[in-house]
Amino acid sequence: MKPIRRILLTNDDGVDAPGLAAAERIAAAVAEEVWVVAPMTDQSGVGQGISMHHPLRVTEYGTRRYALTGTPADCVMVAMADWLRDDPPDLVLSGVNWGANLSDSVMYSGTAGAVLAADHLGLPAIALSQAFHDRSALDFSATEAFAVDAIRRLWDARDDTESCCWNLNFPMSAPDAIQGLRFTRQSTGTIVAPRLIAGTDGRGLVYHWLSFDRDTTTVDDPLSDVVALRDGYVSATPLHGSRCDEALLERSADRGVWRLDISERAE
Repeated sequence: MKPIRRILLTNDDGVDAPGLAAAERIAAAVAEEVWVVAPMTDQSGVGQGISMHHPLRVTEYGTRRYALTGTPADCVMVAMADWLRDDPPDLVLSGVNWGANLSDSVMYSGTAGAVLAADHLGLPAIALSQAFHDRSALDFSATEAFAVDAIRRLWDARDDTESCCWNLNFPMSAPDAIQGLRFTRQSTGTIVAPRLIAGTDGRGLVYHWLSFDRDTTTVDDPLSDVVALRDGYVSATPLHGSRCDEALLERSADRGVWRLDISERAE
């Protein structure tokens, strides 16, 4: 088993989130040393965004434990620019998010954004998310039962020359009901349409909350992340930071799209 000496831990639900406490217990069972750099407040939905229009302030919460007035990606960047600059972590963990990060939601997820930021810096990274049926009924037992084993397996299986960036989602099931771990692909099509929820503030001015109409029932690919959770499996999806559509790039070259007609260009 390859040892994990140091873990950098962040999340998108904020430094006081119960999921971060669960992740700290998980990280402590995996690594010799854990550094926590988490957002001061909830940063859900910020994706891989970084702060460019306000300064970043740091509050120390204890030994190797900090909160930052920024995004999850900011937390990774600041940690690597400061405390861990000369001695980087072996692994970055993000989570445990309260709510699954599947399908179309992955691109907006701050939890996933942190691991993609780490991947850009050449750091192995794993995102952890716990599905729920009731937002108010916090239960990380499935994640706490299997995350340590899943992290170690992914870590031991990795080739030191390749990227290691994974999105792990745990079903909302009792630990003894989970079927195992399934390697999956990110599904698409579950966000049907954006939706605005209107309200009125104390001065009578209208505001809106952005929401989405979702439908996961149409996803039937047995290798998809959505179906894995539906079947009671932990979903493990590899991620990478590049947005380039390599297949479209190759097809465009084959069709001569790049052969621009410059014969009539003015001298």
